[in-house]
Amino acid sequence: MATELPEIVTLGNPRLARPSEPVDLDRIETLEFQNQLDLLHVGLEHHGANGIAAPQLGWFQRFFLMRDPGGSSDLIYWINPEVSILDEEPVWYWEGCLSVPGLKAYVGRPRAISVEGFDRNAKPANWRLEDWGAHLFQHEFDHLDGILFPDRVADPRHVVTATELARRDQWPDDWPCPGARDAPIRVVSPAQ
Repeated sequence: MATELPEIVTLGNPRLARPSEPVDLDRIETLEFQNQLDLLHVGLEHHGANGIAAPQLGWFQRFFLMRDPGGSSDLIYWINPEVSILDEEPVWYWEGCLSVPGLKAYVGRPRAISVEGFDRNAKPANWRLEDWGAHLFQHEFDHLDGILFPDRVADPRHVVTATELARRDQWPDDWPCPGARDAPIRVVSPAQ
């Protein structure tokens, strides 16, 4: 049973680009699976991330952890989540990802979603998420389907280095597209 935080799996690893397998619900309450959930939490805190998905730690199953988008200190575990789009109008944020070090992208995702799955106690969970919460959930959910944020950009010019994003106050108002310069940045970790 692993008790050490695995290394982050990064862009270019072919396994990261494949869909993950569902978690057997009978496994959720086992000590082994609970230890994996605890390691997700360790990884989230260690990397200062807003979310972290099992595939990023080399576990190719459908579960992830995210911070409460409402701003509380709660952590939300999603196991075998499913998502339905309620409002396709995109909400735009700058995204970063532990699995895509050094790059950021301006990504639009559906504004409102309905999600269901299971929590860390194998209890059904159902949420409606909007704006930032919907954006964060969809980013983590994509990992379960083998999708990384560069796959979601509308234009290749929407991908920049972290160094360049830090200088965005020097960009023209319309670079890389109108609204991007002043849009919120999704990743809050100072290490990012």
